[in-house]
Amino acid sequence: DKTPFRVPPLPRPRPRGAERRTRRSTGVADSLELALSCAADRGDLDAVLLADKDGMLVAQSTTGLDLAMLAAVTPIVGRGKALANIKRNGRTVDFTVRPVAVGDETLYVGALGGSFGARQREVVSGAAAARRILN
Repeated sequence: DKTPFRVPPLPRPRPRGAERRTRRSTGVADSLELALSCAADRGDLDAVLLADKDGMLVAQSTTGLDLAMLAAVTPIVGRGKALANIKRNGRTVDFTVRPVAVGDETLYVGALGGSFGARQREVVSGAAAARRILN
């Protein structure tokens, strides 16, 4: 059988100046929530959060989870002082944290659940979004 090999068409580049975001916000808090929610959705993660150096929750992705306790340990994990041992519904859930410098302050982006690669990619994305929005 000599069926011809077909290649699907390549995606067309967006015109210069075309907006890639489908939702925009003018407020800082809403912008952070949208960015972190987008990161959580892209990475198929349980949650993405932003915490300050004292472990206070600054922003989080849209989730039904209460992330206050997780935010409290995020800077400790981010500084390498502890490993996160997170349990959810009886199973271990992985947690990745990355520090982000915003002005003269250090904040911490944490990603919960999903695969290792997705968490790594989305904490980098979340850190870049936090830096862009808060600077």
